[in-house]
Amino acid sequence: MGLTSPLLFVVLVVAAVAAVAGAVLLWGRVPGPRLIRLPARVGMIVVCQLTAVFVVMAAVNNQYGFYASWDDLLGGGNGSMNTNAKHKAPPPGPPQLTVKFDAYAQGFRKADVHGSKSGASGDVMVWTPPQYDKKEYANTRFPVIVVLHGLPGSPRSFLRAMRLGQIMERQIAEGKAEPAILVLPTITPKGAKAGCTDAPNRGKGGTWLAQDVPDVVAHNFRTLPAPTGWAVMGISTGGYCAARLALDFPARYVAGAALAPDNPAEGPRSPLWLAHNTRPNVDLLIGSSAQDPESPPRFAEWLGNAVRTPTTVTPLRLDTGGHNWKTWGRMFPEALTWVSSHLEAPRVVPLASPDAP
Repeated sequence: MGLTSPLLFVVLVVAAVAAVAGAVLLWGRVPGPRLIRLPARVGMIVVCQLTAVFVVMAAVNNQYGFYASWDDLLGGGNGSMNTNAKHKAPPPGPPQLTVKFDAYAQGFRKADVHGSKSGASGDVMVWTPPQYDKKEYANTRFPVIVVLHGLPGSPRSFLRAMRLGQIMERQIAEGKAEPAILVLPTITPKGAKAGCTDAPNRGKGGTWLAQDVPDVVAHNFRTLPAPTGWAVMGISTGGYCAARLALDFPARYVAGAALAPDNPAEGPRSPLWLAHNTRPNVDLLIGSSAQDPESPPRFAEWLGNAVRTPTTVTPLRLDTGGHNWKTWGRMFPEALTWVSSHLEAPRVVPLASPDAP
């Protein structure tokens, strides 16, 4: 029974109702002296409270997608892993980039991807715009926006909390964004800890997000060449990663949008360190809310003061809203428009891979 399974939620609700009913029926029937009855009744109260808390926790998790599986919740794994032996180590010879993306939900397709360069593996979800499958676009390649979730969370968080594909489709229909492919990879793949960078004893999270995931997507979908056709954006920890990846991998990403990012001064090769010590030809958007204590507007000021030409930083500021999905949902439409304006528009390009659908 999966963590986000509707059946699990029903079971928890039934358990909570049964706990209350049991307490009502048994409260006056507990035998024995007072010293026995008192702890028994306290136990009934505790069971009622615990079952109610579990129901609320399950409802909140199902709504916002903080944890996608039992492994995600309990720390038993950092991404979905295929137990087939061929995925336990990189295959010999040239990397095998052809991956089957199965239909998932809300127009997204999903695959378990093994990174031949990072050695990491995990979920990658892809959404293609309505134009992608139209006959007149059969030879057209599209720009790509890689979107990174926060922690706790998973790529599925963007479907449960904000229906990202619908937001993007509306921006395209209203002429506020060019048709683009959305790519939602896990930032905690099996074999690389969170941090979206390569570091000793922490795996190659940077290689996973800047090379392996783009290589697989480019091989299986009609994407424009990097860097002018690729951008990265994210929320919270994913926002921190978006800023870091754009600054650290300008040959892959031409722009990055960091919405409510974690502290950009923390961590090895932090965004602030990269802003001070490198001069990539990339543009950054830093989103913040004046009421968000975890990601205040001063983070954008730090980065804006640190970068040097040709790097640029554009602030996106809200006056209200905390560190939550409701606030990020208000940022996303404008952020998608900004990102789209920095990407190359869809165009006809000879297909280098015969496998690209």
